[in-house]
Amino acid sequence: MDSTANPVRVELFVRSLCPKDATQQQHYVLDRLQALEDAGRIEDLSILIWGRRIEPRLAQRTAEGRHLLERLSMFEQWERDSDASLDAFDWEHPLTNMVSDDSVSVITLPTLALAEYVDGDLQHVAPCTRDGTVHRVADRVNRLADTADLADTLEHEHTVVQ
Repeated sequence: MDSTANPVRVELFVRSLCPKDATQQQHYVLDRLQALEDAGRIEDLSILIWGRRIEPRLAQRTAEGRHLLERLSMFEQWERDSDASLDAFDWEHPLTNMVSDDSVSVITLPTLALAEYVDGDLQHVAPCTRDGTVHRVADRVNRLADTADLADTLEHEHTVVQ
């Protein structure tokens, strides 16, 4: 696939300190994405580490927190525009401290998320649900690999015909 024709950029968000099964899934996805990047099928791959939750007011105080909140805002906009559901993201909800009974608004984040950009525009966020079908991160990575394989096949066929 000629990445200059349709440059694909991927951001992978990985939760640190998660259960073994989730860690294995993270490694599988990361390995596949790095292989696609090495093969030139993804123009750029960024890996970002996040935790289980983010408290927006506190996050606003750091550059990393503002960057993450900007991405989450883009994801919410994509969710509205694409008629998809990002159920794995538990958008702002109150969390009460059991000791002090104070409550803060937090966003709970999935263990793994993927944002796919084409020509700089956000095209897909996973995990998501669209038309009753759940699209996991691994599903989207496999789709990226299949699309790259199809592009290679078409390019080869075009070369053979000439």
